[in-house]
Amino acid sequence: MVNPLIFVDLPTPDPEATSQFYERLFDWKYKRRPAGEFHEVLPGVKPNLGIHLETTPVSGPGPIIYVMVDEPPEKLAQAIEMGATKVFDEMYWEEFDARKASFRDPWGNEVVLWRNKGTYVPGSESETKKDKSIVGEDKG
Repeated sequence: MVNPLIFVDLPTPDPEATSQFYERLFDWKYKRRPAGEFHEVLPGVKPNLGIHLETTPVSGPGPIIYVMVDEPPEKLAQAIEMGATKVFDEMYWEEFDARKASFRDPWGNEVVLWRNKGTYVPGSESETKKDKSIVGEDKG
């Protein structure tokens, strides 16, 4: 059985402000369930995200969220203008023949802006069947 990723939650002490930040940056929509505690992010394609109230600051390593955009430098500049901190400017990532930039939102979550090369197909399978070097793949 395939076990797809279905949801990721971003912790924040202020779900409303965080939702407004991402709505303005990416035009994401929300279901506030209930408002101020948990906001389901509706980015337009699955998986959805969540923004949940977390009053204790998160410390240590955390997940990095990747978001497909047309122009990473433009979105990075917009995010910084809105209070984010730049992690790095757009750079080439040879492993994936791709370009990316990154910021940390005002609540500490890292977001990578991934340049769309026209190869993304919503709902397509991972390449696990082609890549035999993936650890844990059933080779039988």
